Amino acid sequence: MRASALTWRGDAWLAGGLAAATLALAVYFAPRGFQNGFVDIGHDGYQLRQLLDLVSGGVIFKDTFDQYGPLNGYLNAAGYLAFGRRLLATKYFICGWYALTASALFTIARHWLGRGLAAFSVLVWLGLAPFANHGIMISPHAYALLFQAAATLIVLRTPNLDPGRFALVGVLAGLSWAVKQALGVLYLAAIVCWLLIQASRSTYSRRRIAAALAAAAAGCCAVVAVFLAWLWTKGALADWYLQTVVFPSRFYLANPGVSELTYLFGPIGSFVELQFSQAAYWIIIRAAVLVAAAFQVWRRRPDDGLLLMACITAFLWLGAYPSANFMHQWWTSSLAFPAFVACVRRVLERRTVPGRLAATAAAAVVTVVVAPGIAERARAGPSTARTLTETLRQPLVFRGIRTDVPTRRAFEAMYAAMDGFRVGHPHARVVSIESADGWGNGTVETLPLLSFLDDNAHIHPVYWNLPVLSTVVYDDYPERLWRYVREARPLIVDHRAGKYRPIGICGYTLLVSEKSDRGHWYVYAPEDRPPSQTRVVEARSDDWLEYGCSENGTAPELPRPAGGVAGAWRGVVAPPGGAEVNVQVARLPALELVDDALDGIGRPVNVYTWPADLPAARVPGSIEPISMDVVWRAGKDDIVRDFRPGAFSIDGEVKLPFGYLLQWDEQPLRSGLRLVVRGELFEGGLQIGFLQHGTWAASVPVTRAGPFEAVIAIQQNGNYALVVANSIQSPRSDRARARWLPPLFRGLTPPTFPNRAVVSSAGWIRSDDASENGAHRQTAAELAHRSKRD
Repeated sequence: MRASALTWRGDAWLAGGLAAATLALAVYFAPRGFQNGFVDIGHDGYQLRQLLDLVSGGVIFKDTFDQYGPLNGYLNAAGYLAFGRRLLATKYFICGWYALTASALFTIARHWLGRGLAAFSVLVWLGLAPFANHGIMISPHAYALLFQAAATLIVLRTPNLDPGRFALVGVLAGLSWAVKQALGVLYLAAIVCWLLIQASRSTYSRRRIAAALAAAAAGCCAVVAVFLAWLWTKGALADWYLQTVVFPSRFYLANPGVSELTYLFGPIGSFVELQFSQAAYWIIIRAAVLVAAAFQVWRRRPDDGLLLMACITAFLWLGAYPSANFMHQWWTSSLAFPAFVACVRRVLERRTVPGRLAATAAAAVVTVVVAPGIAERARAGPSTARTLTETLRQPLVFRGIRTDVPTRRAFEAMYAAMDGFRVGHPHARVVSIESADGWGNGTVETLPLLSFLDDNAHIHPVYWNLPVLSTVVYDDYPERLWRYVREARPLIVDHRAGKYRPIGICGYTLLVSEKSDRGHWYVYAPEDRPPSQTRVVEARSDDWLEYGCSENGTAPELPRPAGGVAGAWRGVVAPPGGAEVNVQVARLPALELVDDALDGIGRPVNVYTWPADLPAARVPGSIEPISMDVVWRAGKDDIVRDFRPGAFSIDGEVKLPFGYLLQWDEQPLRSGLRLVVRGELFEGGLQIGFLQHGTWAASVPVTRAGPFEAVIAIQQNGNYALVVANSIQSPRSDRARARWLPPLFRGLTPPTFPNRAVVSSAGWIRSDDASENGAHRQTAAELAHRSKRD
């Protein structure tokens, strides 16, 4: 008993020492991120804005965007309030979670290892931490890691599968779900898999295993149900679904990067390719655990604890996708470190290495495996310290961040200008119009500026341009943003890479501009009258952008019509329809369509328009065909056939249901110009429209089989790029095809999406052509009426 107490006390002291070492290292790097003191200036800005929204009374998802889970933002806000109301406060809070995780990992390691080797396994984990390379990222992984470590420890110490303890495991899995939904699902799947394997081995009675399964599932489902019910009472459930389910699936699906391995094996190939693009030791750590467990099962002498760690390792590995960088590798492999060291020690013992020497040899082998990563972090730490020599003091919310001289001066200058403007305009807010997206178009550098001023609430849960989220999921975001600019006249912030290039915004003047490490920040303030033409000419550049005046000439006009980016199906014209018909569908006004060609088709024609509420469209007998001078086609994956001026066909299977097929170069188009596209859709779907500044400005989705006519009416002058893309919106399982393999293996092949259509006529109608056509019809009608009267 006394020896047991001494052992427990020694373990407690060592666990506390490892926690202290982890805390000290994390706290040192918390203010020293790799991008001018920020772990990622866009990510830190987004997380800070979110927690400020929550602290001021906002509701997650409903009032502020989050793609992870309903609990993560509130934990961040708790750290912010507890440790000093600044960005660093939340980072210090997360450091404490990592310290507790270190203690939990040591306790897990003691299940297999002696005290020294268990401590060594935690030090290896700490040595590979991304702190030196990246700082402390405000990430739900930090919280989920501790929840999962605690749950794993409970399972290891519950050899009798007590249902009460497994209910607690389920609760911890539910909390993992609440901070990042995918992590909770993956962890619970690992526990279920382990229990099912136990059932196949007949180690426990099926009744006991069923009770443990039910308890774990009930605990997790209870947590999920509580959070979803709470979101429902707050009116945030629909936004939760859009932001955590719809957006991630569509965002990563829309990523155009598809390699040969992905093409051959689908998501499995993409996952494998991403993992092998990272350091080899991440694969070695996981593979050692998986192979050792499989070997023991094959020998019919499995260690239940090692088998559990193998299940957890395998499922959490999937969490390093689609982002597989070193941070995600560390987070998702953390629980495998103790088991990895234990596996190395067992192999050496089987090779007749004596007990004491086996521990030393295991430490040596593990050190050799991870040495490249530890050396890389050892080099990154001093380099970061030498570079970041200044400390931010203004704005207060960023106080304590270590940065360089240019960034400190830029932040202080922009803050002084914005704060000075706020003195005379106490209710002024700040909005961002930056075109960078944080994915394929540069880092979003304006997000920190949204927190420079207190009480900078926003009218939409989304508050910056994020592909798919602000263009598809919430397609009303651009219109609402610019309507708010027109009505509330907030400060406007922007960042553009490269040389100094301010833009023209009607009714606004450049308040301050500061250089960043990648370009320039710009802050625009409203003025009493529009900027003079002289200043506009002087500021012009090759990629000049201008947001012109609205009708009253005092504020920016909407760069997109009020109807939104997406067009609509307006109904069916069934023959004989005549030259003039009215078509109407529910919730949209009637469309007056004048087109002689409709009767010549001889079958019902689906009509689409943009804007969705376009009141009338007049199509003359001849239209000006679009050219063949495209700037992008799909290369070897191209399914465009018989391409000629004003006509082409689509026939083939594609790997991305929303990928581009054809893109033309930007060209100036005037208000009143109309694009008319006629053809027939056989299966799949098309999206036809225009990009402006790299994002969709107008489009119509042609998704109903049969003949169609689409009319897109340009609403304002500007530069636009015509695009034809896939728009395949039926359930994915209905389209996956792998006819050349037996059904058993079809799941291993990449799903493809069939698309077949013929565009028989695509061309332009100038505004004067449309008006002349209307005048001609009016004259002909008058003459006919007069002849009857005479």
